[in-house]
Amino acid sequence: MAYTWDVFLLAAVFGFAYGFLLQKADFCFVASVRDWISVKDTRILNGVLVLIAVSLLGWALVLTSGVRSAADVWTVPFGGANLLGGVLFGIGMTIAGGCGSGTLYRCGMGYVQFWIVLLFSIAGNLLFALVYDPWARDAIEPLTVLDGGYTLYSLPLPVYVIPVAIVVVMAAIAVLRFGFRGFAQGFKSALTDWEGNPFKQSHWDIRLVAALIGIVATVQFAVMSNVSITGPETRIGAVAAAQLFGDDFVFGNTYLNSLFADFPKVGLGPEETLVLFLVVGSLTAALLSGSFKLRFPRRSRLPYAVLGGLLMGVSSRIAPGCNIANVITGIGGLSISSVLVIVGMIIGIFVVVAFVFKMPLLLFRRGDDSFGA
Repeated sequence: MAYTWDVFLLAAVFGFAYGFLLQKADFCFVASVRDWISVKDTRILNGVLVLIAVSLLGWALVLTSGVRSAADVWTVPFGGANLLGGVLFGIGMTIAGGCGSGTLYRCGMGYVQFWIVLLFSIAGNLLFALVYDPWARDAIEPLTVLDGGYTLYSLPLPVYVIPVAIVVVMAAIAVLRFGFRGFAQGFKSALTDWEGNPFKQSHWDIRLVAALIGIVATVQFAVMSNVSITGPETRIGAVAAAQLFGDDFVFGNTYLNSLFADFPKVGLGPEETLVLFLVVGSLTAALLSGSFKLRFPRRSRLPYAVLGGLLMGVSSRIAPGCNIANVITGIGGLSISSVLVIVGMIIGIFVVVAFVFKMPLLLFRRGDDSFGA
């Protein structure tokens, strides 16, 4: 990736767009699964499914056009670490109250609790880096099945076959569930849910927002990079630590040094700029709609913010990646490791909902015809 001013500007635009859109729909991955499990609310989950569908088609389009190749798809070592990291990240983000992207956009809305979550998540990133060599690496590497990662785009098939097939199956299931008329009505309502000035409207239809996020991410993949959050957050933490302890703090650490291998120096790059402007985008959307307000957490919530943030930071390095990287970049790129991470996240959320906060698991109530309404 180039480190010229235009790339930084492009990254700022992408980050602003993500933050603005996420805030407009209260789009949070942990809420999508938690609400589905606990109270049968599928509103946010529907948005996640739309995001997955658009990402699949977007990545397929970019690869089919030849703008990018399968070598540009984000893949990581494949194995048990993906599942373990996903489970721990699911537990952490449920305890904290927000996922990787949900934490950032809520920071822009004035939630002090999520500034604490973000701070301790970055601390967790650095904690992992400090114990990586030799302890963490020796614990994670035995779980690895494939060192280089794997994407289904490596199969000897036209690149659009698998993504299109998955989306067709998803659409068919939706039609069987809601009927063709209900399926079409969903498209119509997503596009017409407006009340006056949309920029001052406090909430946009999450399905429309999900589609727009998928489109923005596709454009980013085509012209700049894959979408990620926790990797750049780790570098932001490392840059802050280097200001306190010197650049040797980074150069002397095996894990952090590898994160800056392509950088001209220890500093913020385009992806870190994207993360910072995601908060700016959310702040702007909240100010326009009158949703911004400094909200201080109850004292009883502080331990959850600290513990959840630390666990998110450590586990995002084990997995690796958070919900955004794995749901958009990973699934869009048909990465097997991301499927394992997402399964792990769902398990982690379930564990906390069922056994920590002990919310009612209404998802499993039999004979209830209103499920998914």
